[in-house]
Amino acid sequence: MTDMHNLPLEQRVLGPILAEKARTEGERPCMTVDGRTYSFAETDRLVRQLGRGLRKMGVRKQDMVTMLLPNSAEFVLTWYACCVVGAVMVPINPTYNGYMLDYILKDSGTRGLVVDRSLAPQLLSVPSETLKKLDWIAVVGGTEDLTLQSGPGRYLDFADMLVEGTEDPEVPCTFRDLHSVMYTSGTTGPSKGVMLPNGHFFSSTCTFLRALGLNRDDVLFTPLPLFHGLASRLGVLPALMVGAHVVIAEKFSASQFWKQVTECGATVGHTIFTLPPILKAQPPSKWDKAHKLRAMYNANSDPEFEERFNVRLVEAYGLTETGLTIYTHWPERREGSCGKAHEDWEMDVVDENGLPVPTGETGELVCRPKLPSIMMQGYLNKPEETLRTTRDLWFHCGDYVRRDVDGYFYFSGRKKERIRRRGENISGFEIERIVGMHPDIAEVAAVAHPADVGEDDIRCVIIKRDGAALTPPELMDWLQPRMPYFMLPRYIEFVDDLPRTPSAKIEKYKLVEAGLSESAWDREKAGYQIARNQPSKTARVS
Repeated sequence: MTDMHNLPLEQRVLGPILAEKARTEGERPCMTVDGRTYSFAETDRLVRQLGRGLRKMGVRKQDMVTMLLPNSAEFVLTWYACCVVGAVMVPINPTYNGYMLDYILKDSGTRGLVVDRSLAPQLLSVPSETLKKLDWIAVVGGTEDLTLQSGPGRYLDFADMLVEGTEDPEVPCTFRDLHSVMYTSGTTGPSKGVMLPNGHFFSSTCTFLRALGLNRDDVLFTPLPLFHGLASRLGVLPALMVGAHVVIAEKFSASQFWKQVTECGATVGHTIFTLPPILKAQPPSKWDKAHKLRAMYNANSDPEFEERFNVRLVEAYGLTETGLTIYTHWPERREGSCGKAHEDWEMDVVDENGLPVPTGETGELVCRPKLPSIMMQGYLNKPEETLRTTRDLWFHCGDYVRRDVDGYFYFSGRKKERIRRRGENISGFEIERIVGMHPDIAEVAAVAHPADVGEDDIRCVIIKRDGAALTPPELMDWLQPRMPYFMLPRYIEFVDDLPRTPSAKIEKYKLVEAGLSESAWDREKAGYQIARNQPSKTARVS
C-alpha cells in the first residue's frame, strides 16, 4: 500500500486515488455536509457521473471550470470531477459580485460555471458580454423561477450534469498538469490567479498528513470556506487520501463550534490564527471539553487555550503559491515556532538586498523547490508579477521570519503590514500578540497611521471581552513593562467588530482606509507619559 504521507511525485493525481479509495473503503463515510453523509463508493460514483456530464458539455483536458458555490457536497463533487477529466478547478469567493466576479470570469477564460441557486442572482451584476463567453452555466438547485440574464450558450440544472453510464470519463493526467487556479485576496491590488499543478496540491496535502499525523480513524471537522486552500487541500483532500471522514460545516460559529465538533466526533479541527481568541472570548460551556479533538490546525501556541479546551494547537507555514513549506512532524513542536523547512524545499532569510541575514536575525523568507511542479506555475496572465516574486531565483514570500541555530523558523509578520517607527521596522503581528495577552482583550489589529512628520504612528483597534471595563490608560500601564517604548501604540480604539473576509481574517487595509474614528484615544493629546528606559527588544512575557 502506498504511504500517502510520502506519496511519490508520479502518483500525485486525484482520479486513481479516488478510485482506489472507493474500492478499499467502500461504504465507510467519506464526507458529511448539510447533514448528509456520502460514502467513498458513492462519492466516486457521483464524481464519475459528473465527469461524464462535463465531457458531454464539451469540457476537455486543462479547460477552466469556475465554481461559485458555498460549502456543499456539490463543491467537492465538481472539484473532483474536474480532476477526473483533467479540467482546471477555479473556485470563486461566494460573496463576489459585480467587478470581482466579472474579473475572475474574464481573467480565467472559463468554459463553464457551476453556481448555487442562492448565489445565481449575483450573476445579474455581471455584464452580459462576459456571460456570453461561457459555454454553459449549471445551477445547483435548478433554474425554475430564477431571473437569469441571457448570455451563455446554455443554462441547465446541475442535476442534469450527472450522467449515468458505464464509460469511465477519466482522462490520464500527470503531476505537471494544472489542478486549480486559486485567486488571492487582492487587498493591495487586483486578485492574482495562482496556477497550481497536481504536484503542488498533493505536496501540501502530504505535508499536512505528517504535521497532524492524520490517519484512517480520524474525523476532520472544517468550518472554513472550501474556496480557500486550507479547507480543501489541507482538509477534504488529505482526509480522502488516508480514508478519513471529513465533516464540512456551512461556516464558522464561535457559539456552536465546540458543540459541533462534539456531536460529529471530530478528532482534528480546522482553525486560523484569528479564531482561537474569538473562541476564548466565549463564556465557559459544558461543550468546552466534551469533545474528542486531539489537534487544531493552524494557530500559534496558546497554553491558556490548550488548557481550557484540552486540545493541541498545531502551527505550520505556507502560502497559496508554495503550499506548506515549514512544519514539524506530529507530535513534535517548539514553542512559538512554525517548524523547520520541508526536505523538498530550500529556505533562507534575507535582507532588503536579497543577502542572507545572520542566524537569529529577522529578514524576509525566501524559498525554492527541489522537485518539479510542487510550487505554482506562476500567476495567470500576470508574467511581470510572477517575475517580481521569483527574482534572484528565489520565491519571495513577503513575510518576515527569523531562524534559530537549530533550524526552527519563527513568524514575525507580513512585510506589507510592517510599521516604520522611529527608524525601527515593527511587526504588527508582534504588537497584536503582546496586546492580545491582556485578559480583558478578545482581539486586536495593529496598523500604521501616518505620523505628523514622516514614518508611522501605531494604532491598535481592539475588541474587548464581554463586560470588560478596560480603559486606554490602563492598557498602556499594562503594556509599558511588556514591550519596548517604540512599539507602544499612540492610538487606541475600542470597537464592537472588525472588518473581515469570509474566512474571518481581519481586513486591515479597510481599517487604514477608514482612518481614525472619533472615539480613538490619542496618548500624546491625552498627555500620557511613557518611560524611555525600555529594553531595545521585546521582553519575554510570562
